Amino acid sequence: MDVDESKAFQVRNPYKKIIYEGAVYHIIQRAPGKDILFVEDNDYLYFLHLLKETKKKFSLLIYCFCLMTNHLHLLLKIKEANLSEGMKSLFTKYALYFNAKYKRKGHVFYGNYKAFLCLDDRYLIAASVYIHLNSYKAGLVNNPMDYKWSSLGAYYNLPKNTFLDYKHVLNVLSDNIKKASLTYMDIVEQSKPLDFKSVIEDSRFLDKFSFVFLSKMKGFFSTQDKDEYSYELQECFNRVKDKKRLRNPEDIKARKYLIEQLKSRGYTIKDIASMLGLSRQSIYVALGA
Repeated sequence: MDVDESKAFQVRNPYKKIIYEGAVYHIIQRAPGKDILFVEDNDYLYFLHLLKETKKKFSLLIYCFCLMTNHLHLLLKIKEANLSEGMKSLFTKYALYFNAKYKRKGHVFYGNYKAFLCLDDRYLIAASVYIHLNSYKAGLVNNPMDYKWSSLGAYYNLPKNTFLDYKHVLNVLSDNIKKASLTYMDIVEQSKPLDFKSVIEDSRFLDKFSFVFLSKMKGFFSTQDKDEYSYELQECFNRVKDKKRLRNPEDIKARKYLIEQLKSRGYTIKDIASMLGLSRQSIYVALGA
């Protein structure tokens, strides 16, 4: 996935969307307060119907989805710079349907959707796993495969006739789609114990999740043909995470470099301390090293 690095540094603020052709986004939309988006099965089905229409009309690639009771996740790629138009069409049509069906007025969705740009293929895998684990982490199912309103089943069953473009994600793992499917399901299973928090509550959590995820799952990924910048950051993260004291000068330099790069991407000292398993004081000390 080729990403303009100058843009990549600006996109972590989900409220300030940067849209350009060929970009991949993790979309999140939610209901206001304790309201719900889906009451019965037909509501989920109608939303998926609209998603298929939106895919066709706006030339989208739909990588994966998870529809929860009061919020939803989509992972998609735009071929044209039309993300705003596509999402406005999708959510407006569903809101009109929902209000008409249940004879209600008011907002169905809580403000604008959030859009997180996927910076590289490994982040793409992390985002898809995060999305597919939502139902399991919410306690709705004992096995994420049992949740019928997510796309995880397609990653296992490999259907030929589907609107999902799941092969684009699986091909990151292997050109052999069956082998990639088994690897992906293994990754999902091994990711189940990872810390999990709603991106709705913490807009940077997916970044934190992806760093921990990639450090745990690095054996599944080849370093070839990957974004060198992202790989370098990941290597630094793996090298210094949870180490209170560093004696090796190279490790000290790696920690300082990692902290500086994370700060440049908009992370707070508190965020960085949490990600690295350190105190905020340790972060300040590292920066002064």
